[in-house]
Amino acid sequence: MSPTPLEDQVHDALHRTADPVQRAPFTVTDVRTRARRIQRRRAAVAGAAVAAVLAVAIPVGAGMVGPSPRSDVPPATEPPAPRITGTVRIDPRTAPVGGELAVPLINVDDQTLTIGGETIDLPRRYDQLTPYADGWVGITFVDPQDEGATGVEVLGPDFEVRDAVAPSSHLAVSADGSRLAWAEHDGRRWTVVARDRDGAREERRTPLPPGPQDARVRPVGFLPGDAVLVGTTDPVTGRESALVVGPDGTTSPLPDSLVVGSSSEVTGLVSVQTRFTGDGSCWQVRDAGAGGAEVWRTCDYSLLGFSPDGRYVLGFIDYLTPDGSPTLAVLDAATGERSLDFELVGARTGVVGINQEVAWEDDDTLVATLVTGDRQYVVRLGLDGTVERVGGDAVDVQPGDRALMFAAPSVLQR
Repeated sequence: MSPTPLEDQVHDALHRTADPVQRAPFTVTDVRTRARRIQRRRAAVAGAAVAAVLAVAIPVGAGMVGPSPRSDVPPATEPPAPRITGTVRIDPRTAPVGGELAVPLINVDDQTLTIGGETIDLPRRYDQLTPYADGWVGITFVDPQDEGATGVEVLGPDFEVRDAVAPSSHLAVSADGSRLAWAEHDGRRWTVVARDRDGAREERRTPLPPGPQDARVRPVGFLPGDAVLVGTTDPVTGRESALVVGPDGTTSPLPDSLVVGSSSEVTGLVSVQTRFTGDGSCWQVRDAGAGGAEVWRTCDYSLLGFSPDGRYVLGFIDYLTPDGSPTLAVLDAATGERSLDFELVGARTGVVGINQEVAWEDDDTLVATLVTGDRQYVVRLGLDGTVERVGGDAVDVQPGDRALMFAAPSVLQR
């Protein structure tokens, strides 16, 4: 029997289930070079412990110095859209095993980092990690008992701490990994910090108006012209508003959002949640280059994660829970038209979910972690409808929890 359409699934089974994307900031060459250098140093210094663990963040533009309207971006020659009819089923237990994962992966339970096929023991947990200068920048928990309290650390090549600031936000990393941003609070105000990965240019600091620490600021991603899309939270209502921080330090609000989702640094499109519907949510794609003008809207999906080339945005179930989403739709970012549907086997009968913190290996391939029952897997999903299991055995997890996460996912949970 053929599967029911995704819309019927969402409004039926999935509504009863209880919140990018972009390429991970490591290239395969970076990953292998750094991993081998670390292994050589470990061999030279017997018993030396290497350290680091991780977790995620996204962009905007126009009407200010730097960002440019989406219409200014020259059209790219686009390959044909996926031509898959019907729903592609994901069964990690029977899927063929694919090649080596091209993005870094952390096992939080074992405190290990797997990069370039090699596994490194970590001295402490990092929620995110990305290369910076000759070392790394990582996000760690200030208080292990409070996963909302994070700090940023600038690390050397062997993960020695060179500088640390807390409290901070998570990181936003550009699609090619060349730029990164975070926010830090000095006791009086939040400041958005942007740096080049190679450390060539002086860091850019944009102080925001004075406010308490719980008026949290979250860099979401980069936009055309080196602008940064930021989410600012009202501590009273919990509402998150979108703000564009320009390269010249100017700030431009994009009004009327509840949650800031993702952005594309190629097209200047952003996704935001605009309302709750009781058992779901409604989202919009907007053009940051046109002052946040609406491009299209939907109440069928949570829109989280643009592809690196800006062609697609991912649609998860419209009401996400810690278990993730049983389905994943690949949507045309400019129109909202559905190109491809994925559904986890057992979505209608068991506890399964695709975590929304995904990563893109390239413009046509994404990787995700998913849970089915009490096991967590890593899968590779191609826009041609291919499904592969990545890596070794699955890991055991508790309900609503996960052990595996990408070092710098394209979409961050709040």
